Amino acid sequence: MSSEAAPSVRDLRRRWKPTKEGAATSDEHQAIRIRLHRCWSWLQRLEDLDEAGIGVDDARLIYGWIALNSLYGRWDPEKREPVSDIYSFKQFLSRVVEADTDGQLEALLLNERDLVKAIVGDEYLSRHFWQEPGEEEARRAQNHARKLGSLYFEKRYANILELVLMRVYLARCQLVHGAATHGGQLNREAVGRCAMFVSHFLTATSLVIIDHAWDGDWDGLCYPPMS
Repeated sequence: MSSEAAPSVRDLRRRWKPTKEGAATSDEHQAIRIRLHRCWSWLQRLEDLDEAGIGVDDARLIYGWIALNSLYGRWDPEKREPVSDIYSFKQFLSRVVEADTDGQLEALLLNERDLVKAIVGDEYLSRHFWQEPGEEEARRAQNHARKLGSLYFEKRYANILELVLMRVYLARCQLVHGAATHGGQLNREAVGRCAMFVSHFLTATSLVIIDHAWDGDWDGLCYPPMS
């Protein structure tokens, strides 16, 4: 990703169309077609809200994570229920990082380094802090932010992504499980930052899938459409 404006949903669909109507038309690629369709439907809703001037960070984060969940969610055929959210997400993250031969995710992390540091260093987005709230855990979260420099230097981008996205996930959980007030002032900065990052991540990930990762095992689709 460059300093140019991020691709819109319309841009992503145009980029995907030749593959969708060509090499990805077979039944074996139905799952990835559905996943991308679901993902971009939620991203489109975010664009619509922004254009109408009513996009708020709570909705941006929730809708953004729903879009992401459309891509990573997996079905366990033995238990006949969705696979653990964190497990399926980490599997997905590893997959897109490996497929990112163009450096889309690396560029995202470099361009948004200050945003990453702010999210990782926010103790209220650390699950360890909430296990035992206090100054010690707050300092530990801040230490994670200081250690980002070495992770960047060593180009350990997968580790950075997991660090920041697990904190975004915690913010998402606070909202969807009713552990926060809509529009509440205490978490405005955190929710805004997380919403912004997940939006950037979805764009970069969509490009990786379109260009490199669409042709693989995307089965395990949760709640497929029934005709």
